[in-house]
Amino acid sequence: MRNSTLIGLSILPALCFAQTPPSLQEGNFYLIRLINGDLIEGVFVADTFVQDSLPAWRFRTLIGTATIARREVAELIEQEKAYRHLHRIFVQPTAEPIGRDAFVGLAGLFALYGGFGFQDWLSVVAARTFFPTVPAAEQIWAFNAKFTLLSSANVLMPGRVSLALGAQLSALNSPNQLLHLYAVASFIGERSHLSAMVFGKVAGPEILTLRAGSWGSVTFGYATGAVGIGAGLDVRLPTRREMHLLVELWNSDIRSPSRTGLLLGIRLANTLVALDFGLFWFGYPYAIPAANAVCTPF
Repeated sequence: MRNSTLIGLSILPALCFAQTPPSLQEGNFYLIRLINGDLIEGVFVADTFVQDSLPAWRFRTLIGTATIARREVAELIEQEKAYRHLHRIFVQPTAEPIGRDAFVGLAGLFALYGGFGFQDWLSVVAARTFFPTVPAAEQIWAFNAKFTLLSSANVLMPGRVSLALGAQLSALNSPNQLLHLYAVASFIGERSHLSAMVFGKVAGPEILTLRAGSWGSVTFGYATGAVGIGAGLDVRLPTRREMHLLVELWNSDIRSPSRTGLLLGIRLANTLVALDFGLFWFGYPYAIPAANAVCTPF
């Protein structure tokens, strides 16, 4: 019974193709997932037929031109939509827009966040914690708006370059509201994605007391006018399309090297879900586990 159910689910997309076949653009790159689970990458060449009557597509792949019957295809994914997480590394924003997507996520166990894009120039993300036993006034929240100003082909190497400006309003408890402005540049290659950013605190208290109900509190200084830098790297493994290595490096005040954080992580992703796991170091000799789960249903 279980096998027949799985076979039925795998055939459903192929039946949908048979009724309303997608319109493919000649010269565009696609990922082709067959109903048997195999994944093929190729450039669309032309419509054709097999056995004189079965509709099919021809794709140019690394090992030659393949002719694939439409009824054998479970899913067709355009290259631009195959990886829908270029707008961020782990938590660090990149210059890439969210575009026409929308997502919801869970960071750790107690932080919900989500975002959406407007066309290819505005990206909006909001987040809030929900720590148990912590009063609402002592929760943490953030609102981020990013404007992608440029996205064009890289003249130095294959890929593209994007530039963006953004602003983030956040609160480390209600009394500690901060405003940051930032600029970020991203370089997108075939398997790698490198971003570099500079940001500055332009408003907010300089002495912050972060409280968390009965969990305790911590006080620290953060000068208005402080300038920070960040870098992020996302690399897809050559033999595992669904697996990415993530690296983030932060410094919240370039005058103080001790305010540097490093995150090393791994991402498992498809067109719908991304699961991130990593270790975070920030001024302490011990690593803090970090995790993200993001769903992009739209």
